[in-house]
Amino acid sequence: MRLVTVEDLKDGDVLANDVLLEDYTVVLGKGTVIKEPYIEKLREMSIFTVYIEDEPAKSEPKEEQKTPPKKEEPKKTPAPAKTQAQAPAPAKTQTPKASAPQNKKAPEKQPKPRIEMQAVTILRDDVEKQVSDKVKDILELHVYQRTETLKRIAETAQNIISDILEEDEVVEKVYDVKERSADIYEHSVQVCTIATLIALKLGLAEREVYDIGVASLMHDLGLRYLVVRYEDQDINLLPAKDQEEYKKHSIYGYTAIKNEDWLSENAKNIVLNHHEHKDGSGYPLGTDLVSRMVQIVGVCDEFDELICGIGKARVRVHEAINLIRNYSGIWYADDIVEAFLQLIAVYPVGSRVKTNQGEVGIVMRQNLHFPERPVLRIVEDKFGQVMMKEKFVDLIKDTTVVIQTVIK
Repeated sequence: MRLVTVEDLKDGDVLANDVLLEDYTVVLGKGTVIKEPYIEKLREMSIFTVYIEDEPAKSEPKEEQKTPPKKEEPKKTPAPAKTQAQAPAPAKTQTPKASAPQNKKAPEKQPKPRIEMQAVTILRDDVEKQVSDKVKDILELHVYQRTETLKRIAETAQNIISDILEEDEVVEKVYDVKERSADIYEHSVQVCTIATLIALKLGLAEREVYDIGVASLMHDLGLRYLVVRYEDQDINLLPAKDQEEYKKHSIYGYTAIKNEDWLSENAKNIVLNHHEHKDGSGYPLGTDLVSRMVQIVGVCDEFDELICGIGKARVRVHEAINLIRNYSGIWYADDIVEAFLQLIAVYPVGSRVKTNQGEVGIVMRQNLHFPERPVLRIVEDKFGQVMMKEKFVDLIKDTTVVIQTVIK
């Protein structure tokens, strides 16, 4: 058998193991022949990987046919295993000796779902999509029709902040951030959510958190006025004229909102200066007078631009985090970078990684307060062979194991 991601499943694949939920409910049983609707259902249930039979396993049914029909009867015994709480039920089928070994096998299966893949995201996918669409509608109407709809962005920011605050221990968790394409509306929502979390973690006043949220959603408004292509482009490699034009986007954004009386000066300042650095190396003005609110939005913007490719060559999450770490105390205050690093998972759930032991694993979940030390399910041993028995490594408990590389 071999471990595959749900995305790699195809019609006709045969499950080599039961697919279970955390409460031990069997979603699909061993031997199930995969169909497209099953794949979609697995996605909906956030099941990321399954074990399937290797190609030679297709000959196994013929071997079963050679055995006497009586041997097939024990196949009924898995039903009681699903509902072990109903003790009387198995009594009717305990005459065959085969039932005793199956009862022994059940405890071996039970630990399997205890380490299910569990992505902790800042906003649920459906909420993020709705918010991104709303931000897109508002900003596009503002740019093209010059309507008064821009003020609705404040309501959207408040809704995002409220959704975040509903989460228990929100500033203590480690969050997965998705690598994705260069969509400025998704980017704006992502910057808003991460910046809001940092502001809350650092204990900023309620009004400052609100201003950060509103400004984050509008910080790249000026990109809508550009004719320079910036998706998956390292602007430093563009012709000087295009670089200069791109770096004006924060001025264009500020100009569009500077007369809005419902926006605070702090929010307007964030839109203008979100690419400025405290060492004076940023743009458009090259000033070193950068407020903490600007730095909070700035560090989140820099990180998310790196992973989705806005004005930069796209990189993996762990590479972007290493770059942000290098800017600590130079572009951004140390405590702001530290708050950021405590929040964002270095290796998002589902990442395929190689350890210093030579084993290959898949990130199953994050560990509270330790963004670089997740829980892994080992899928290949140090010789590159598929693991036949499930093996989990919690990098908090086993400090001898570290992640060396991310496998693309």
